[in-house]
Amino acid sequence: MNPSTQPLPPPEEDDWRLHAVARLAEDWTSPWTGQVAPKGSRLTVSAVLRLTKKKTITIPLPNATALFLSSAAKSFSAAKALRDASGFDKSLHSEVSFGADAIVFDYLEHMLSATVLAFTAVEAFVNEVIPEGYVYARQRRSQAIVEATAKEDIERFVPLDEKLASVLPEVFKCASPKGSRCWQEYQQLKDIRDRIVHMKSNDRKSSGPDVDTVWKAIVLAPAPHRLAKSVIDYFVKAMPSKPGWHENFPRE
Repeated sequence: MNPSTQPLPPPEEDDWRLHAVARLAEDWTSPWTGQVAPKGSRLTVSAVLRLTKKKTITIPLPNATALFLSSAAKSFSAAKALRDASGFDKSLHSEVSFGADAIVFDYLEHMLSATVLAFTAVEAFVNEVIPEGYVYARQRRSQAIVEATAKEDIERFVPLDEKLASVLPEVFKCASPKGSRCWQEYQQLKDIRDRIVHMKSNDRKSSGPDVDTVWKAIVLAPAPHRLAKSVIDYFVKAMPSKPGWHENFPRE
């Protein structure tokens, strides 16, 4: 963490997407520069990036889950604005359309982004909250062999479904979300995301109104970031210390 000496907003105006933030309880003098950071200065986890040989830039680190959820919500909001402007949801006609090709394609682009970003938010959250030093004992296939898996390997090799159904419930000593509404919503998000990321030619072909295609799934899908946040909320409730970004997530 680095105390910032630049003018900063009061605590209530800190950006909710910050990964970690605190305030100095008293004046602090840097042992490296001798610069004094006054009481109340913000302590922010940051990264220094080299732009050129003579120039660096310091950025406050965002919380990855918050960043992906925020991006997903913005993409969905843009899609919804196009859909609302078209008026077809309120139309009494039996056959409706978005209007111009550009409008429907922009809508689909925003929904594609919202879905992939929302799912990535769940992945980021799960990997983030697995504690350092945690070891997960899992049975290998159908054999009676138990493998002890550390955090880094859990992040890389354990499927997300298993992390949500088994790893996090063990970490937070809570029931598995399997069978609950949030699990159904997560599975709905996962299904659409998988169909988008691994799009098959048969899933994107021309079709009649009763044929299930990825386009139909996208147009009928609820807000992806809400589906993602539902399963995230389930585990946040069991966390002894709630993430700051979650406490300050903008209410829609």
